[in-house]
Amino acid sequence: MQISSSESSFAQLARILGYARYLFAALLVLTISLLVWQHYGMEEVVDLTHARFQLSADGDGNSGGKSQASVERRGNDVVFRCRIVKSMEWPYCKLFITLANVHNDGIDMSRYSDITLAVDYQGPGPARLGMALVNAEGGLTHPDQWQTYKINQVEAVEVSKAGRVIPLRWFTVAQWWKDMAHPPVEHSFTQIDNIVRTELLTPADAAEGEHVYVVHAIRLHGKLVSQTALLVGLMGVWIFCAIAWPAATAFILRSRLKESKKALRLLGEVNKALELEARELAGQAHIDPLTGVLNRQGLRAALMNTSTLMADPMSVVFVDIDHFKSINDTHGHDVGDEVLRKFANVVASGLRSSDQLVRWGGEEFLIVCPMTRVDQAKLVADALRRALHQQAWPAGLRVTASFGVAQHQHGEEIGAVIKHADQQLYNAKASGRDRVHAHGMQPAADIVLPA
Repeated sequence: MQISSSESSFAQLARILGYARYLFAALLVLTISLLVWQHYGMEEVVDLTHARFQLSADGDGNSGGKSQASVERRGNDVVFRCRIVKSMEWPYCKLFITLANVHNDGIDMSRYSDITLAVDYQGPGPARLGMALVNAEGGLTHPDQWQTYKINQVEAVEVSKAGRVIPLRWFTVAQWWKDMAHPPVEHSFTQIDNIVRTELLTPADAAEGEHVYVVHAIRLHGKLVSQTALLVGLMGVWIFCAIAWPAATAFILRSRLKESKKALRLLGEVNKALELEARELAGQAHIDPLTGVLNRQGLRAALMNTSTLMADPMSVVFVDIDHFKSINDTHGHDVGDEVLRKFANVVASGLRSSDQLVRWGGEEFLIVCPMTRVDQAKLVADALRRALHQQAWPAGLRVTASFGVAQHQHGEEIGAVIKHADQQLYNAKASGRDRVHAHGMQPAADIVLPA
């Protein structure tokens, strides 16, 4: 059996080593493929002229000018018209593309690398447009105060129908916005992680007249997974494999040792089971099989193992069931055994956890009460005697008992105090049964309490 287990362990190890070669080869191919794909592909594109984004246009009327602007959708294109009127020093028109939802959550453009503008222009001036990215920032922006939205802009750039690529790193915070909003230092740098609006605006030196911009596309370009995130992920996979392979090898090598110890563990478990069974049998030797209470051997073991049982004061109570022989003779031993079992249960239920109940022999029982004076033990015996009157007994019997109580004296043998209690039991029976007599107490104290 052990040779077979050893061969099995080494066979598993050989298979793992063989699989490891294929695994690392596959992982190398996957790493190279993902890096090439990330560099040349893995493109993510967002079209900002999509129909889900709201469009609007405005002239310089709010600044005291007379320029007018309009916007409309024409198929997949957006037509932005602006009539520049030189009624102020810097006339302008703006096209607004609202990107935010009702919760003022915009687009995180920090994940992207550039924007492509594909615009066809007709008008009296050069084909140029400026662009602004409006960012909502926690701790700075208040929805009801437009000037708290940060303006990141790039000056007017040449545009064409073929498309103009604008790297997002070109955008800087507008100086005029800083002069107006006076942002704290931590909000004065370019931040485009929550762009709620994109603006296209005519150049500051736009010529007077009609300007028409046909916007074919405004596209955000980025990677589905950034190069940094991809490298970190691949590194994690490599590290995991580098750890998992030696761990698997060590596991297989250790399995043989575990298998060889299996028989020893089994023997140990068998030995423990035998020890438990031996202790259980030893415990059964101390228990009376009929009533489930201690027998004399059990009392001897309890006295040897528990010093508090002999601590002063300590009292013992001798109990004998009255007329038990007539119960056996009249109703049979089965009823007698049932009476004994119930008698032991009633008495045990009336004792403290520290007290010990012992079947002394036949219908005689002994109660050991540690840390108990004779007068206290007599009260316990009286309570037990009354409890017997309140029970329903087999065959409609009325079962009573007589009690003898004695207190252990310092330096006295346990046998002596048991003898005193036995004598008091004899006196209780001689005086009419169903009574409690206590050693050292006046007979007048041995009154019969009402049931």
